[in-house]
Amino acid sequence: MAVPTPKQMVEKRFKTRNDLVAAILPLVGGDDATRSRLMGTTNSKLLSIYDSAKKVQDTYGGKTGLIDAIARLQFPGGQPNAGWREKMEGRTVKRLLDAHRQLKG
Repeated sequence: MAVPTPKQMVEKRFKTRNDLVAAILPLVGGDDATRSRLMGTTNSKLLSIYDSAKKVQDTYGGKTGLIDAIARLQFPGGQPNAGWREKMEGRTVKRLLDAHRQLKG
């Protein structure tokens, strides 16, 4: 039994690469520049980004909800400062998921 290629997985799940990028954009809050960067990314990376963003959307309600969950784990006695939150906003969803996993232990 052959393992499907990333292109075959994209075609099976989303029909076209453009449809996959269109599905990612609302999840990551992207604009035209984000769309352009995503179009230059490999199919396997696009599938990974979609799966991570979809998990965050379903579990935490979005990137802000994930950052709030990390803040509750990292600062149980108080609120994080504005600089911390700004730093977290600049990270990718995958890095935030990894940080949450590490803090959850």
